[in-house]
Amino acid sequence: MTVTTALLTASLLVPNVFLGPTAMTAEAVTWTTANSVATGDQDLPSIAMNRNGHVAVVWEDDRDSTAPEDDTHSEIYLRLFRDGTPAYELKLSTGGTSGAAWRHLSPDVGLDDRGNAVVVWAADGDGNGVYNIQYRVVSPTGAVLGSGQANASDAGQQIWPRVSVDPDGAPSNAAAVGFTVVWEDVQGTAPATVKAAGFTAATTKAYEVTASQTTGTHHRPDVAVSASGEALVVWDEDADANGSYNIGLTRLARSNGAVTLSRRTANAQNGGQQQRASVAANFAGDFTVGWESDHLGTRGVWARSFTAAGTARHDEVPVSTGTGAVAPGVGIDDQDNVVVGWTVSGANPDVWARGLNPDGTSTGRLAAQALSQTTTGRQEHFAVAASPWGEVSVCYTDDNDGNTFDQVLLGLGTTNSTWLMSADELRRLKARAGFTTH
Repeated sequence: MTVTTALLTASLLVPNVFLGPTAMTAEAVTWTTANSVATGDQDLPSIAMNRNGHVAVVWEDDRDSTAPEDDTHSEIYLRLFRDGTPAYELKLSTGGTSGAAWRHLSPDVGLDDRGNAVVVWAADGDGNGVYNIQYRVVSPTGAVLGSGQANASDAGQQIWPRVSVDPDGAPSNAAAVGFTVVWEDVQGTAPATVKAAGFTAATTKAYEVTASQTTGTHHRPDVAVSASGEALVVWDEDADANGSYNIGLTRLARSNGAVTLSRRTANAQNGGQQQRASVAANFAGDFTVGWESDHLGTRGVWARSFTAAGTARHDEVPVSTGTGAVAPGVGIDDQDNVVVGWTVSGANPDVWARGLNPDGTSTGRLAAQALSQTTTGRQEHFAVAASPWGEVSVCYTDDNDGNTFDQVLLGLGTTNSTWLMSADELRRLKARAGFTTH
């Protein structure tokens, strides 16, 4: 039984129940190791969750590693949990040329509401240092439904892929898995651009387009797909080539990749550098964007939320506390509440999370805190996901024993609230779950 189901059931059994304040902390989270084999070094995890209790985690797994900084022969692993119980674990990459320094790096994962997972990564199977973007579509039981290369041309470098999955299936076929892949594309000495490829089924590619402007330089995209099938894309944008980055934002049509939300910047403040963009969208298409910014002189994490029409709900707001906050990730639920995660860099980095209301305030949401099983040693590479119900799952790489080798820790059972549930949230959740509110 999920947290939300339990709360809804309790509320129906006890009429007019008042659910009081219960601040969520790391101690209240259920922690487990995502990777079942601890040999070697596990890095760069990503996480996704849906409305039906599925949580998927992917990571780089270098089991023959003798030095943690050496990522040669890294493979990509996926593990799916259903209501907190492991359902399957798969190696999705295919190794490489014998004797070559092949690598599979920087994975990402998305889920639809049936539990189908899509995983992408940058692959260099022949060890020549040139990467292409591979994808796999995996059923809720762990069967591979489709695989391929997202980028049509092998020319140049394709790096930093991200993926997002249509939550209710491809619009023209609810039984199909619809998804969008984005990546950074570098062709020779030309400035980098951001590419996007949309799929309407496991092996049916609808389009491949340049999502960013073609002038200037563009890096490290992220993508979010709502139930409409359209893809919101964000990235580090320097279209005027002046060396100062903003957060680029656009939306692409599901059928052909045409721009349906004109290219613009997600940030309102443009001093300093805005980088490492992250985006999440809910079922209705409302979305939130998080990023690093140093426009006030010190680097921190900021966020801004938008309606499905692309209208900002508020100016960007500071999310992190202190200094050294980097590499944000974001999630959003169907009530437009937001969760933001980040890593606090330093000699012994920690991972943090915080919740926000749709208007950018934080009252009643998950309090800013270190959200890890322990703060001993080194915790980093934080990733966060939110379900439509406001449940939150997190993962990160952990080296609490100081041996310099990482494992991936998974945290389940967090909610984006300092209360178990407010009356308005309870009423909305009942309605969405099919309960009658009296």
